[in-house]
Amino acid sequence: MITRDTILKILDTAQIEDVVRDFVNLKKSGSILKGNCPFHQEKTPSFVVNPNKNIFKCFGCGVGGDSFTFIMEHEKFSFPEALRYLANKYHIEIEETQTSTEDKQAQDEKESLMIILSYAAKFYQHQLSETEEGKAIGLSYFKERGFLEDTIQAFQLGYAPDSYDSLLKDALKNGYNNELLLKTGLIKEKNDKAYDFFRDRVMFPIHNVSGKVIAFAGRILRKSENQPKYINTAETELYHKSQILYGISQAKAAIRKQDVCYLVEGYTDVISLYQAGIKNVVASSGTALTKEQVLLVKRFTENIVILYDGDAAGIKAALRGLDIVLEQGLNVKLVLLPDKEDPDSFVKNKGVDATLEYIENQQQDFILFKASQGIKEIDHDPIKKTAVIRDIVESIAKVNDGIKRQVYIKHCSDIVDVSEAVLVNEVNKIRTQLFKKNKELQQEEADALTQYVNIPEEHSQRVAKSPPLYYQEKDIIRILIEHGDQPMEEGLSVAEYIIFELVDITLNNPVFDKIIKMYLNAYQEEIPFDEIKNLNYIADTEVKQCLIEIMTSPYELSPNWFARHEIVVKDANRTYKTDVVSGMKRFQYFKLMEAIKIVDEKIRTSDKEGNFEEMVASILKKMELQEKRKTLAKELQTVVHPH
Repeated sequence: MITRDTILKILDTAQIEDVVRDFVNLKKSGSILKGNCPFHQEKTPSFVVNPNKNIFKCFGCGVGGDSFTFIMEHEKFSFPEALRYLANKYHIEIEETQTSTEDKQAQDEKESLMIILSYAAKFYQHQLSETEEGKAIGLSYFKERGFLEDTIQAFQLGYAPDSYDSLLKDALKNGYNNELLLKTGLIKEKNDKAYDFFRDRVMFPIHNVSGKVIAFAGRILRKSENQPKYINTAETELYHKSQILYGISQAKAAIRKQDVCYLVEGYTDVISLYQAGIKNVVASSGTALTKEQVLLVKRFTENIVILYDGDAAGIKAALRGLDIVLEQGLNVKLVLLPDKEDPDSFVKNKGVDATLEYIENQQQDFILFKASQGIKEIDHDPIKKTAVIRDIVESIAKVNDGIKRQVYIKHCSDIVDVSEAVLVNEVNKIRTQLFKKNKELQQEEADALTQYVNIPEEHSQRVAKSPPLYYQEKDIIRILIEHGDQPMEEGLSVAEYIIFELVDITLNNPVFDKIIKMYLNAYQEEIPFDEIKNLNYIADTEVKQCLIEIMTSPYELSPNWFARHEIVVKDANRTYKTDVVSGMKRFQYFKLMEAIKIVDEKIRTSDKEGNFEEMVASILKKMELQEKRKTLAKELQTVVHPH
C-alpha cells in the first residue's frame, strides 16, 4: 500500500491544468481554461479547468473533480492506479508499506496486466540488445532501416526470439501469473500447452496516451507463406485497436505545440518521421480511421494532415476517414506522396527540410480532393456521377461551419458541374436529418447523465436548512441579474465568471439553481445574457417571480445585515467587480463549512468500517478544504470558526 506521505506529496504536486492538458486541448479564457470534454461528444466546448481551485468540470455531462478524479474517470483507473500514474508523471518515488512482490499479488487485474506488459517490453528490449540472436536479426533490421539507438529506446523496440516459450519461461520464473499472462495475449494455449504468441519477430510496443504499454505488434523478417507480415496482440481489457493511435504518447506534446497532427499508416512511418525531427505524427496502423481515434487527436489539436501513399490503395485509405474527421469538426488536409513513396522512404531520401516543404506545398483540401477524384472516375456515366455527387454532398453536410459549407458548395459546384442551388438543397436535407438524430441522441445522453447533476437527497435536505446559504445564494443571483453581461476579465463576462466559479456546486435553493442553469444554457447556446431578463421568454412561474423580486427590490437592509449574513450593502464607492468577487468569496466560505461537515462524517464512517483508503482520501480532502477556508477567511477578514 502507498504510504500517507507519498499520497500527500502527490496531492501537493499534481496541478489540474498539467494533468488535463495531457488529454485535452485547453485554451485560456480569462482566469479559467476551456476545451472539448473528453467524457462525451460535443462540438461547443463546455469543459472547464479552474487552476485556482485545482478542479475541472464539464457543464455538458456534469463530470467534475480534482486531478485524481480526472485520471480515474478518464483512464478507468482505481485510486491506487491514479496515484501511481501521477507519481510517474511528476517523478515522485513511491513509498509502500508492502514489498513489490506482495504488491504484485495485491494489485487488481487491470494493473497486473499493465505490469506484465511493461515487463514484456523490457524482456523484448533485452533480447534485442543483449543477445546474439537479437543483435544479428532484430537489431540489424532496425539499423538497416536507419533507426538510431535513441529512437529505438524512445519507442522501446525489441525482438521476440525464435523460441517456443522463452517469454513464458522467463515470466513464470519472475513470479508472473500464468492466467494473467494468457489474458495479455502474449501467451497462447493449444492442446493444453502454453506457448509464446510472438516468435522470431521484431517488436513494436503500443502505448496508450499516458505512455503505458498496452499491446504489441510484431513484424516477421523471414519470408513465410504461412505467416502474415504483421501480427498484433488480440484485443484485451486494456487494448482496443480502434481507440488508439500508434505513437500518440510520443507525439502528443509536439501535436499540441505545432497545433497540427500528421497521420500516416504504418509504425515505421511514424518512427522515421519522429527521428527526422517531425514528432507530431501518429499512425492508424493500417486500419480505417475511427471516431475514437479522431477524438483522440482532437484532445490536442483541431488540425489533421493525412500523409498517405500516392497510389490507388493510399488514396482509398485516405478517403475512408474523411467523413469521420469532418463530423468531429476538425480541419483536414491531404498530402499524397509521389508514386512508390511512403513517409518512411520519402524522409530518408529527401531529408526533413524537403519533406516539410513538400507537405506544406502539396496540402489539398480533403473535400475538394474527394470531388476532383470522384469526377475522374465516372467515365461520363450519369449513374456514377449521381453517386459521386451524393457522396460529396453527405461530406459537406457534416461540416458545421456555415461559411465553410458555402465555400465548399461553390467550389464543388464548379467541379461536378451542378448548380449551387441543387447542392444547397441536398445539403440542407441531410443536415435536417442529422439534426433530428443528434437531438434524439442528446436527449438519451441527458437522461443517462442525470445522476451527475443531482446531489444526494439527504445532503440537500441537510444543507438547505442553513439560513446563511439562502442569503448568499440570493446575492449571487442578484449579481448575475445586475452585472451578468458586463466584463469581468479580458474575454470573460461576469456571468461566465460566476458559472465557472460554481463548477462543482449545486445551489441548495431549487429556484436559484434553475436560474443558474438558465445562464449556463444561455452560455452554451451563445444567447446574450441580458436576454434572460426578458420575462416574456420565461415559462417557469417560480423563476419569473424570483427574478421580478430581485430586479425590483430596493435592498433596504438593516444595519446588522452584514453581522448576521456577511453580505456587503452596496454603496456608491463599490465597483461591480468588487461586488462580484466579495459575493462569490462569502458564498464559497459558507459552502466550505458545509463541505467540511460532510467530509467529517465520511471520515467517521470509513474509520468505523476499517476502510483505510477512503479514510486517508477523506482526511486529505478535509485538509484541502480547511486550507481553502483559511485563505478565504484572511481575504474576507473574518474569524475562522473552530472545527
